[in-house]
Formats: sequence, structure tokens, C-alpha cells
Amino acid sequence: MKKRGQISLKQKAQTTTFIIITIAIIAAITIFLYFKSSSAETELTKDYFIQHRIEPSTNNIQDFVINCLEITSKEALEVIGVRGGYYNKPQYYYNLDWTFIPYYYYQGQFLMPSKQTIENELSSYINDNLEYCIKDIKFKNLEITFNKPQAKTSINPSQVEFTTTFPLTIKHQDQTTTFQLSQHPVTINSSLYEIIEVADYITESHRENPDLMCINCITEIAKQRKLYVDFIAFEDDSTLVMLLENSTSSEPYLFEFLNKY
Repeated sequence: MKKRGQISLKQKAQTTTFIIITIAIIAAITIFLYFKSSSAETELTKDYFIQHRIEPSTNNIQDFVINCLEITSKEALEVIGVRGGYYNKPQYYYNLDWTFIPYYYYQGQFLMPSKQTIENELSSYINDNLEYCIKDIKFKNLEITFNKPQAKTSINPSQVEFTTTFPLTIKHQDQTTTFQLSQHPVTINSSLYEIIEVADYITESHRENPDLMCINCITEIAKQRKLYVDFIAFEDDSTLVMLLENSTSSEPYLFEFLNKY
């Protein structure tokens, strides 16, 4: 007999592919609009100098580089949220056309990534993508040279900090300057630490009984951390877990993963 506040996961009805695709599309649109907004901010900054025919100073160019790290760091958070803490594909995941969703519980296997793994995945995103933003800084009489960045990410309560070793040589007009991006860490308000706590609680609850979850308990824990949690029946005896928050920024943040029974 099931206790009050508990549900049988095996008794859930399967969700149609249409609903799953709809969720994916909504998430994709959210990320696209965010990236587009972020890019527009950078272009406006550079356009100011172009439109007014003002040659940027070396300090202005350094500000553009720091802004690139801020933008890329926010993108990294958005991507690993939709991908459940991953930038690169793990061993067990559900593939969609534009992304993937990892399994945290797969028929008795516990697969949730550690906080350190998620930190490394965030760093990998920055290492692979930061240079694209830097290469987009183009002005007359300007040359920026650099090697591959080496990012370090720290997920802390209510915030995530990114420190990136990325020395650049800026040749601007007749002046050459070496700029150390590592001296400008980026801190972003985020509930990722709290999300990981709730995701871990949900995943570990399967050890006691893989067929039952205390929904009231999970809801209360999420509420204490100002998070929203939702469970959606997925294909093949799987459940999609969605953790959302909108307290750290004006845009809602989505973190999702799958459990297969």
C-alpha cells in the first residue's frame, strides 16, 4: 500500500512524443533568445565606437574581452542546465535533435554527476567557446593573439565563479599590451548549487525504494531553496525531472534530467 504523499513511478502513464518535443522547443527558444540578447549587448558596445567613429582604447578592448567571458559563462550555465549538468555527452542519455538529456537513475544504476564533474563541464564549455567571442572583436589597427583558455569553475551557494587563465597580447596601433584575464574572475548569481542538492536528494531517494518517491518531501526541500520541481512521464518507463528557478535573474533557469525504471 502506498503512503500518502508517495506515487508509484511504474504506474505513471507514458507521455507522447509531441509533449516531449514541445518541452524541448520551449527550452531551445528560451536559450536562443537569451543568447541573442547577450550578443546584442556586446554589439551595442562595439557599435558605439563604430557609429561615432571613435577608435577604442586598449582599456576598452580589455573591457570587451572581460565581457566575452561574462557572456560565455552565462551561456555555459544555460547549456548545462538543459543538459542536466553536462556539456559533453555522458554514457547514458536520451538524444534529441538539438541536445540531449542525461539519465541520473537508469534501472538500478546511479549516474548523477558530482558537483566537481559539473564544474569541469562548465569549464570545458568556456575552454571550447570563449575564443569565438574574442575573435569577433574586430577594429582597424587591432590584433589580438592568444592560446587556448584554461577555465576553473566553482559552484557555491547562490553563485557560480569562473576564473580563466587566458593571457592575451593586444597589438593596438603602435602599442602592445599583455592582458591577463585570470585577474578578472566572473561571479554569476545562480541557484545551481541548490539545484544540485535537490537533484541529489531525488536521485538518492531511489536507494530506499526505486518505485516510490515522497513528492511532498521533495516539494518542501525545493521550496526551501526557492526552486520549482516538476515530474513528467516520459517514454519507456522514464520520468523527466525539471528543476526551475527565477530568483537569481530576470530569465527563468531550467535544469533537467531523466530517471528510467
